[in-house]
Amino acid sequence: MTQEAYNIGSLIVYVISAVIALIMLGVAISQLSKLRIQVQEAVKSNIISELGTFLEVENQIKNSRRELTKASLNVLTLKDKGRQDELDSASLYLDECIENYLNGLDRLCFCIIKEYFDNDDMKIEYRHVINDAVEKNPTYFQQASKYRNIKKIHEKWADS
Repeated sequence: MTQEAYNIGSLIVYVISAVIALIMLGVAISQLSKLRIQVQEAVKSNIISELGTFLEVENQIKNSRRELTKASLNVLTLKDKGRQDELDSASLYLDECIENYLNGLDRLCFCIIKEYFDNDDMKIEYRHVINDAVEKNPTYFQQASKYRNIKKIHEKWADS
């Protein structure tokens, strides 16, 4: 009878162990499901954050471009009127606007190089903008240019 009691006791322990293991498996599956949902939410949040960053950079570029246009028109107007004293200060402001615009583009190019933004999407949207910036402002893109990111993207996109 002791052997039989021992076998029954072992069977009961094994059954209880199996039930506990099944419960633990259920808890683990439940936790994995919740974790999967959290990861999906984190991915969505990251996409929204990336979009917010992109829109902020794009807005800075747009505002710089708008200010650059105003400064260019002001310089042209002053040239037509022959006001040299005002033209000098307007030209300095125009140079500052060009640098602000190029700084914004350089930040965008930095983000593209670091793959914060998708290269192919940005190429479609900004290839002509980068080309225009380099072609219309050659003095800013000589050998020792501080706009290295623009130069890198311009060269990369020119080859593809």
